Amino acid sequence: MSFDEYPAESGQGDFIFICPSYLECVLAAGDAGDIAALRDWLAALPRKSYGRVFIEVDSPMQTQLLETPPGVGITWVERRPAEASGAALMRAVEGWLDEWLRGDPLSGRYVHLWSGARSTPEVAEHWNRIETELSEIWASAAEYRDQLA
Repeated sequence: MSFDEYPAESGQGDFIFICPSYLECVLAAGDAGDIAALRDWLAALPRKSYGRVFIEVDSPMQTQLLETPPGVGITWVERRPAEASGAALMRAVEGWLDEWLRGDPLSGRYVHLWSGARSTPEVAEHWNRIETELSEIWASAAEYRDQLA
């Protein structure tokens, strides 16, 4: 059964449950210099993808219309004038990870990650820490699932 064929279950009110096993979770983050690469990455995503793209810009004038699968949203993050490049972007990424992955690390949810905005050593180091953390979370979740089997 494909994602498009999977029936959402609805109950009372506006709550809709969608089985997460049919979703491909994605997270991408970059800056205005990464827009062309992000456009290509988004075009290659399966329609069943679900997640978020964060793009840091200096001004709203840098925002563009980008095509995404229906379950993938884009958040344009405007950097404050005195703020270091990448700082606002990394705060946004950390918030997303806290909400969608760190809150339930044993879920085994795999997140396909695309990372850009590596122009400063601080941002590149931050991405390396995130990639290490995600690898550890996925390994722990796999070990946990094996223990339950």
